[in-house]
Parts: sequence; structure tokens; C-alpha cells
Amino acid sequence: MKSINVTTQTIIISLSFGLLCLTQAFSQVGINTTDPQGALDINSSSFGMVYPRVALTSSVTAAPVTQPDGSAIVAGTVIYNTSNTSLGSNDVSPGLHVWDGTKWLHQFLKEEYQKFEQTGGCQRTTIRESYSNPNPSDSDKISGLTNRTFDPKFSGRYKVEVKANFAGGEIDPFTSSSPISLATTEGAFFLTMSGTGIDIDPTSSVFDYTEGWIYTHSYSSHNTIESPNIQNQEVEHFGVLVYYLYLMENSTYTFTLSNCINTGHAYFLNNGDSGAGQGHIGHDIPCSVEFTYIGD
Repeated sequence: MKSINVTTQTIIISLSFGLLCLTQAFSQVGINTTDPQGALDINSSSFGMVYPRVALTSSVTAAPVTQPDGSAIVAGTVIYNTSNTSLGSNDVSPGLHVWDGTKWLHQFLKEEYQKFEQTGGCQRTTIRESYSNPNPSDSDKISGLTNRTFDPKFSGRYKVEVKANFAGGEIDPFTSSSPISLATTEGAFFLTMSGTGIDIDPTSSVFDYTEGWIYTHSYSSHNTIESPNIQNQEVEHFGVLVYYLYLMENSTYTFTLSNCINTGHAYFLNNGDSGAGQGHIGHDIPCSVEFTYIGD
């Protein structure tokens, strides 16, 4: 009887010790390693880990991801999203996402920058003085910035920065009445842009920056006081227009930058329409349109 009690105690102790060892052994999981350094330790020099691939519909909608029992997922749930959405808000794009309890957070920095530049060097202008205001319907399209397209990688807020510069041509000196001739020529640049949710139309307004207008002007001079005479021209005027626009992935945006000069006809050589009297677009620095993704 006594020997039976000893054997039973021994069995109970052995089972308890075995269960304790089993619990400790399974408190960490190692794959391809016998010495896991965390709750899960995966060791491989040639294979990656594939996360569950799910097509999300919105950054604020947990579905279709659920707990195995159908209950709501917990913060820290990780999936790889395979879908692009174009809702106009709360859009998602492919990549690793973590649920924070209220929304999916994209786990890699989303970056996009694209710059479009004027091509062909300095572009010359003419003066359209028949218009009291610069006319976007009768303007010089800027080479390299005409009917260009931008296809955003992400849905979200983009900084759209337009940089334009204009310089006047050679003045037709009127020094018989004054030893110094000084004249200005004026006009505007126009950005036209269209696409999903965007309609920037300079023809719909006058000197309205929200509709793509950028005022520009430049001075030229001729000074006979000095010997030899001093001629100043090609003095650039720089204008910048910045928009913060919500653009949609899977959409194409078309834009054009143009220019119309409408004053100074009488003060520049050849009425500012040919030769040295013509104005200059992008004389030293080309005009440009830049797109930078800044966030959802």
C-alpha cells in the first residue's frame, strides 16, 4: 500500500514537472531556430514572411478583417492591403497596415514628388495690347508645360507649386524728352488644370489666383547720362502660385501653363512683337509645375 502511494506521488510530480516544462517551452515560438529570442522568432536567410492579404475598402473600416470568432479586431492587428480606393477621403493604397483601434495606418512613408519644367530654353513673347486685361484664351502656351498629365500614386493632399518668370525686352529709348527711358510691360501667367475633383479655369475670372492667374511684369531702361549708355533689360520678375489640392489615385490630371503680355506696345523695339523688343519667358530659370504629396 505504501509503495503504491510513493509511485502515485512520483507520477503526479513527474506530470507536474512535465507540464511546467511544456508551458515554458511553448511560451516562445521559434521557426528554424531552437533559441527563440521573443514570443515569435523566425530565422531564414532566403525566405520572407507573408502577411494576410486583404482588400480594404476604407482606412476607417475594419472589415473585412475580423477575429476568428467574428468579433471586432484589436489594436495592433497587421495585414497587407491589396487594394486602391478612390473615394475622395479615407482612401487606402497597397502596403502593410496596422489597425490602431479606429483606423488603418499605412506602415511605410508615402512619398511622391514630380517636377515638370519648361523646355527649349527662353521663350519669346509678343504684346497683345488690344486687350484691357491679359486674355487666357489668347495666350502663349509654354513649351514643355502644355497639356501635361500627372497621375498621383496616392489619394490625398498634394502641394502644387507653379513657378513662373518673365523679363521684358529691349526698350525703344525716348531720351529726347528725358535722359533716362524707363518702361514696363505687364501681363499674366495662367495655370489651367482639370481632373477628378479639380477645375482650375483662368477664363472664368480676372486676376484671380484661385483660378490660376499669376500677375507678372518687368522693367527695361535706357540711360544716356552715363557714358557709354547703360541699357537694362531681361530683368526677371518671379511669380509663385501654390495650391493644396486633394487629388485622387487612379485619376489623370491635365494641366497647361501659358502667358499673355498686354501692355507696353509703344515702348519696346518693334512694338515688343519681334526681335530684341520681345519679352522673355524662363530666360535664366525655366518655369515649372511641381507636385508633392503631403498626406491624407
